[in-house]
Amino acid sequence: DRKQRRDRRRGVGWSLLAGLLLGMLVMMSYGMPLMGLLAVAVLVAGRSWRPLPLAAGAALVVVLGFAAAGWAWWDFYPALVERYEEGIAKDRPEDYWRWANLALLVISAGPLVAAGVAHLAARPRAWLRRDHAPLLLAGAAVVMVAAADASGMSKAEVERIWLPFMPWLLVSCALLPERWRRWGLGLQLLTALVVQQLFYTVW
Repeated sequence: DRKQRRDRRRGVGWSLLAGLLLGMLVMMSYGMPLMGLLAVAVLVAGRSWRPLPLAAGAALVVVLGFAAAGWAWWDFYPALVERYEEGIAKDRPEDYWRWANLALLVISAGPLVAAGVAHLAARPRAWLRRDHAPLLLAGAAVVMVAAADASGMSKAEVERIWLPFMPWLLVSCALLPERWRRWGLGLQLLTALVVQQLFYTVW
């Protein structure tokens, strides 16, 4: 009927818009293709794969458009890796920063994030529940951070490089018991004030 056709057109529009935004996001930073994992989590939470072809196609149009204009992501990424490894990365041992990155993440996103992620890990059966959207979104964020850390392309500076991942990690805090969330908000605020006043970065 008319309502179904209107809903279908609306779904097509949102799918194309989401794909265009994802494509532009990919072209803004070499780490942003990892946000595709979050997009998959959204589809799983929504219990529908129908938007996938349209969104993927729209994202591909953006990426190929840049390539046609002379900027191919896949050509420049190997050069970036080479320059990074020959530059400042030489003075940043990967074995150290793989763990130091996670510590910086907890400091910059707030200590309650560690509790939220630990809560996720302690509920393995809940990962099978497709109707649990916060779990899926936070889980996708954990995978994105793990992939970024394992890539070796984020040695320090993750307080800014991983900023796009942090809001989705914070979703895990919604799964904590209510008594944790009450004092946890105060702890997050106190941590932010301490970090802002006592830590110095050039960002």
